[in-house]
Amino acid sequence: MERLRGAYQAFNEGGVEAFLEHLTPDFRVSDRDSSPDRQTRYGREGIIQLFDSYMEAFDALRLEPEEFIGVGGQVVVSLRQWVRGKGSGAEVVGHIAHVWTLRGADIYRLRIFADKDRALEALKAEGAS
Repeated sequence: MERLRGAYQAFNEGGVEAFLEHLTPDFRVSDRDSSPDRQTRYGREGIIQLFDSYMEAFDALRLEPEEFIGVGGQVVVSLRQWVRGKGSGAEVVGHIAHVWTLRGADIYRLRIFADKDRALEALKAEGAS
């Protein structure tokens, strides 16, 4: 969980480029179900594409971890998400959840959910305990 804390800190201080060094080369990320172009993206290019798509609408994004929950070999992170809209400058705060899959100490996979409850429900449905 310390590795994940470090990854969020790196992202908030240096953006997606600083975050990349915390990921395995075969990393994969799946956006939330409600995303209009939901897909699984692969590798460092995949995570860059995902965050680039977010930054089309926002000029600032910050992810603040609030809770880390170990579930089997995965970690659910409840996050406070802060964004500032491009052009409008409107600031919006909400909550989302990340589900991380680790291989040993390596960060291998990220799935994004609308909230912590949906993330935990998905893991329960998959049989994680």
